[in-house]
Amino acid sequence: MSFFSIDQTVLSHSMKLCFAGAGCDLQTNSVDLARALELLSIAADPLRAGRFEMRVVVDESSVEAVGEPHFRGLHHVVTASFGSTNLFVFDILRRTLSARVSGVVARDDLFWKEKLIPITLGVLGAAMGLVPVHCACLEWEGDGLLVAGVSGAGKSTLSVALSENGFNYVSDDWTYISQRQGSIVAHGTSAPVKLLPDAVQHFQSLERHSLQVSMNGELAYEVDIAEAFGAQVERECQPRWLVFLERIQEAGADFTPMSSAEARSYLNSSVERLPPQLSEAGAMRERTIQSVSTLPCWRFRYGGTPQFAANELREFVVTRRQEVYA
Repeated sequence: MSFFSIDQTVLSHSMKLCFAGAGCDLQTNSVDLARALELLSIAADPLRAGRFEMRVVVDESSVEAVGEPHFRGLHHVVTASFGSTNLFVFDILRRTLSARVSGVVARDDLFWKEKLIPITLGVLGAAMGLVPVHCACLEWEGDGLLVAGVSGAGKSTLSVALSENGFNYVSDDWTYISQRQGSIVAHGTSAPVKLLPDAVQHFQSLERHSLQVSMNGELAYEVDIAEAFGAQVERECQPRWLVFLERIQEAGADFTPMSSAEARSYLNSSVERLPPQLSEAGAMRERTIQSVSTLPCWRFRYGGTPQFAANELREFVVTRRQEVYA
């Protein structure tokens, strides 16, 4: 694994930031990077999840752009490289990110917004009480809806359809869960919504965009949901329901209740294994997953377009809210 040392005396710019419920103490020698990350930050809240340190040295003599990603892990340390110059070292135990990047990457706002911040939260989140779960998240009049499902189930296309049907968008694939004053809170990042090529059949506005090779090698549309679809974006919400998405061939839809044990099994299957050194973080993560799994859970089976499914889910949420607030 590759490591490097940082002379902290050159990190002349520091500020306190917050990403998806996690506090960040930034130190860098680049005013451009500090300003870019400040724009991605949300207002800090002392009741949010824990903090992590981000130390980034920018090499202005390097003009290397973002390269192909490569990841390696050993115990509580994970390294990520995006070319020979751009190296990131995550220490989960110490909740730190140390990085060396080129001046070009430091000024690549989309790289930090769409890749590095989500990756950081995914790697360090468990150590801060922030649990990444493989769910989309939408919000309706203050109440959150988590939409779970295996890869390819259609969470992203359904998220877009729901955002066009009156829901506010939080996330489409990974949602970050924390606990605050006895309640769970779902957080989103500024990552783009990722849609497979056939999504253009359902959303004509995608014709204005080009397919790209995503970080996992898939060909996909990766777009800002607010710009591409006019969606209203919320950074966080309080989940009230958990729905497991399942596609079927036949036209139609039905909802059937699911047990908390089934929900907990799915959520545990989607999280990364933690090394023995992080037993405390693992216990905290298990408590959070237990809290999520006790939400009212349903299996939502449907056959048809994303717009059809969105209409069904909207009626479902309206009915559930009437039951709760009657």
